[in-house]
Amino acid sequence: MVEMVFRMSEKERIELMDKIGSLKKEFEGRLSPLDPLDPEKPAVFISVGGGELGDLAVTAAKRQYGGAGGGVKTVAFDRYNGFPAQDAADASEVFDMKNGDLLERYVKKYVPDPSKPHAIYLEVEMIDTYRAYKLGMEEGYKVMSTPYGPLVCMDRHATKLMFDRLKLERVDWAHASSNAEVRKIAKDFGLPVIVKPVMTSSGHGTSIVKTEKELEEAYTHSVEHARGVGDEVIVEKFLPGLKTLGTEITQIVVRHFNERGKIVNSFLPPIEHRRPGATYHESWLPSTISEGAAEKCKADGGRIADFMGGLGVYAVEQFVMGDEIYNNEVANRPHDTGMVTRWMLNMDEGALQLASTLGLQINPFHLEISREDIYGVAHVVLAPLEIKKEVKVLGWNASKLNHFQTKGVRGDFWYFGKPTAYAGRRMGLAAAFQPDLEKARRNAEIIAHFAEGCIEYGGRA
Repeated sequence: MVEMVFRMSEKERIELMDKIGSLKKEFEGRLSPLDPLDPEKPAVFISVGGGELGDLAVTAAKRQYGGAGGGVKTVAFDRYNGFPAQDAADASEVFDMKNGDLLERYVKKYVPDPSKPHAIYLEVEMIDTYRAYKLGMEEGYKVMSTPYGPLVCMDRHATKLMFDRLKLERVDWAHASSNAEVRKIAKDFGLPVIVKPVMTSSGHGTSIVKTEKELEEAYTHSVEHARGVGDEVIVEKFLPGLKTLGTEITQIVVRHFNERGKIVNSFLPPIEHRRPGATYHESWLPSTISEGAAEKCKADGGRIADFMGGLGVYAVEQFVMGDEIYNNEVANRPHDTGMVTRWMLNMDEGALQLASTLGLQINPFHLEISREDIYGVAHVVLAPLEIKKEVKVLGWNASKLNHFQTKGVRGDFWYFGKPTAYAGRRMGLAAAFQPDLEKARRNAEIIAHFAEGCIEYGGRA
């Protein structure tokens, strides 16, 4: 039987919440620290999804631990050839990850015995999450952060129910399964509202709706761009003043073993980010929020991580206005806004995901900012919006970009190496570093826009 992306009813979501305490106890009881690494019998790290977030974790195996020769073998799955992590992994497979039979077959190909050291990292939402749950809870595979984590954190309806159960501050929300229901909720909340798919990533299918005309299109847009199946969407009340008086934070919590073999939470510095629309656009470290707000961000992130359990990275998206915070979403994996950690922390979020999920220790130095008195800003590099269909990427002019940075604005550029592009696809990330935040933001944006002109695409008709 082929199982598609699993979608729960509200009753099933509530029942899952009721079971998480016992599921956590059962799953964590099977976890243990990994020490030492054995090159003769390397631990296997599988990234189910091999985009830039998968690549950050896969490459860490070699950067931090020497790869298979040091005791960590990496495997990456994705739906197309040429995905970013493919050439960095020790092995790879290309298949439809929403096909549960294929997902199980390839997991068992590389980890035939689930009692051997391994970790399975679910990098994307376009997978059979219920089959992953069964592999973890019924067959003993170490699906991280937990096998049930994606059923909550990749499902926005379930995530909102978790916030309410934990009595965490959050924006007003409701769920809808038709245009008529969306209109009724919008009338109750008042425009503007945010309409989102229940399951998505990087803001795909999300609309900030300001007018009645936009409202008519938002429901269809969300359903068509969802990372799953079904007709349900989430409608959120827009926080007035957020764009002018507030900001957005990603609070990353890492659950890992300490030196005594106990699972504990550690916290990255809050990562600040801005979005002119609904999708990730730029992020930076350190943040500019108050110490009081930062402590609240960490406290709420810790409560979420403790409730969910397991090992690995939890990324909690939060709105901050003064000292008040509102929890919005949770990813049970590294987050796109956290890619700035590649330049700004002693250990980036991908390396932290790999180490923690395999059972390796994390120490406080790993989580510290690596550049003193400097803001580091990451800014997305996007494919042209006028692309009408998916086109081939013909290459990019690295020398032209390097020459530009040598003569003018200095910074760095991470090219993802995706073989094809569609309108607005994320192709890379530009970074800049300055003592002044606004100058760092401007420089990162300048590099990003110049880099966009250095990438060559096939026919755009």
